[in-house]
Amino acid sequence: MEKEESGFKVADRRLFTAEGELRDTEPETPVSTESSVSPGFPPLDSSPSPASADEMPMTFEALIFSLSTTALLQLGMAPHPETGKQEKDLPGAKQTIDILEILQEKTRGNLTSEEAHLLEDCVYDLKMTYVRALKGMKP
Repeated sequence: MEKEESGFKVADRRLFTAEGELRDTEPETPVSTESSVSPGFPPLDSSPSPASADEMPMTFEALIFSLSTTALLQLGMAPHPETGKQEKDLPGAKQTIDILEILQEKTRGNLTSEEAHLLEDCVYDLKMTYVRALKGMKP
């Protein structure tokens, strides 16, 4: 029977042999990170990129800031990073605000007071900005 090539290589990574002896810890051949990952995804790499050391660490506050910034972009309050134009996407902004409200509901009682205040303030400010954007759209 002919063996079909699938592009995958199976390597035995167990620490012990069938006889119970310790294997060499170094793999015999390097494992390729160039993978069969779907196009559009970056190759897997366990080493951090040089820029990632300078980036802000991912915290709950960073998540809230990221979602808030996204909502502000969608509300047309800031220029789009790629086009430089202020574009409105009110349905997208509403969805992002809804995500923040879901986070607020699901994390209630589990946040520090600073995190809770930050989330509450962001949701309130974004809702008010959304209402003003809606009023500005209607004749």
